[in-house]
Amino acid sequence: MIQHLNTDISFCEMDGRLFFLDIKNDQYFQLSSALERSFLSYLEAPDKSAVDISGLVKHNLISLTTTLPHGGSAMGIALPSESAIEMPCPDKRVPFDVARDVFVMVAMMRWQLKVRRLKQVLQALSDYRNERTSPPVHDQAELRQRLSEAANAFELVRPYVPIEMCCLIDSLSMVRFLAKRGLHAHLIMGVACDPFSAHAWVQHGSLVLNETVGTAQAHVPIRVI
Repeated sequence: MIQHLNTDISFCEMDGRLFFLDIKNDQYFQLSSALERSFLSYLEAPDKSAVDISGLVKHNLISLTTTLPHGGSAMGIALPSESAIEMPCPDKRVPFDVARDVFVMVAMMRWQLKVRRLKQVLQALSDYRNERTSPPVHDQAELRQRLSEAANAFELVRPYVPIEMCCLIDSLSMVRFLAKRGLHAHLIMGVACDPFSAHAWVQHGSLVLNETVGTAQAHVPIRVI
């Protein structure tokens, strides 16, 4: 389960350790063993005066003037069980406007990630998607079919875009590509360890749109957009 320190820092637990993502400073990080023990003690009893929080305050992990919103800000995502790219997909000719949109959005996202903070990029994407779509209350077969078809069209064109493939750029681009067509999907940012790795993919409900089920399940979500 994903939890948040504030709007910028989220964290998750994996193999008995905590992993953090700070979208304001564009970084993943872990705490020292001592800081992690202090942090976990504070989570269990934030009002307990015996907990030494000086190290947490020094590292801007908590504030003396605000309450840690770790409980109310928790956010989950359905466990992936299906993948659009692992389903049979008849070869279809991709219309010119679809191919154009893939080129434009991939180039746009690469540029945005070069000149803006990750926080700004994610907020702009969320705003755009909210303007274009309405999150469905229930997964519907027709909606899932449209999502799969649009995602597969994106995947067919993407290898021809002369920009190195990158899971974050491609997932940001796909969410925007789908939103332009009135289709709502989430960007999932996840982590794995031994060795540490970060990954991003697009998901609607339990349907993964640009990754295999196995790879998505091998990562623990740390941020959902």
